[in-house]
Amino acid sequence: MALCGVCNNNISVSQKRIKCSNTGCNIHYHADCVKYNENVIHRSKWVCPVCLPKRSKATSNTNTPSQSKVQYDQEFETPPSASSLSLESIVNEIRSFRKEINLKVDEQQSSLNKFNICLEKMQEEVKGIINKFSALQNDFDEVTESLKFLSHSHDNQININEDYKNRIIELEKENMNLRTNITGLEFKMSLMEQQSRDCNLEIQCVPEHKSENLSSIVHQLASVVSFDLHDNDIVNFHRVAKRNTESKRPRSIIVKLSTPRKRDNFLAAVKVFNKKNPQSKLNSSHLGIASGKEQIYIMEHLSPDNKRLHAAARLAIKEKKYEYVWVRSGRIFVRRNDTSPAVFCLKQL
Repeated sequence: MALCGVCNNNISVSQKRIKCSNTGCNIHYHADCVKYNENVIHRSKWVCPVCLPKRSKATSNTNTPSQSKVQYDQEFETPPSASSLSLESIVNEIRSFRKEINLKVDEQQSSLNKFNICLEKMQEEVKGIINKFSALQNDFDEVTESLKFLSHSHDNQININEDYKNRIIELEKENMNLRTNITGLEFKMSLMEQQSRDCNLEIQCVPEHKSENLSSIVHQLASVVSFDLHDNDIVNFHRVAKRNTESKRPRSIIVKLSTPRKRDNFLAAVKVFNKKNPQSKLNSSHLGIASGKEQIYIMEHLSPDNKRLHAAARLAIKEKKYEYVWVRSGRIFVRRNDTSPAVFCLKQL
């Protein structure tokens, strides 16, 4: 597309144009930009403003601008005759015009080809999108069916969960009742275990010997504390196994007496002896054992639960600053001081 030599804008096919008649000049102009009037001068004779000074210099001996201007004015004012028209100039103009039209057509055809290529690509893409959409539609249908199935399953599961929830509530109630019953049974069993030990004494820290005679040891202890003990008062005696096998402490001796009263009287005699002899409480030297002076403890034979409770009570009185803890008839009591009342321990403090 040609550019105007004055305004440098494109000259479209629909706009009037003029081209310099000088064969060496290829500059085009808008007819309005150079104020061309075809009634004044024919386009085959028209010379552009760039070539006019050159032509004036070639045809005149003088270089005065007035002559060039006069010659230009005369050319514009004097209309050419029909015989002076150049057929070759007209043909050249037509060829130039045809060439521009061909270029324009080629550009339009190239743009149209590009558009067709883009359109084909878009058609292929649209086909691909349609195929994908069809696949997505199928997937969506499958998902819809799956959701319907899941919704139905969810409703069924809610009903099942509700039934299970009711069953769990019933089982929890039943479990609570069973726990209550088990607690009661455990308490009763603990009482029965302790009652089965009502006639028993537990003697701790008596040194062991292979040739020892437990019956004579028990009688000797009773003699030391001034308690009258006969053979028929002793039902049974034996040493028990250690809970901690690594402990160096001697195994305890369990003595079963004939009645709980005999047992309580024996314990009372031991208590009185220890109070009378605070510097020499009951120990291994009273048994004639020369290996050392190890203190001997005689107490009620407690059940395993009560032993654990007794051990916990001894630790608790140190933390809570209680002064006394003792056992009577298989029950553990604590007291803060001499003036405070005794407290019966049913569980750990």
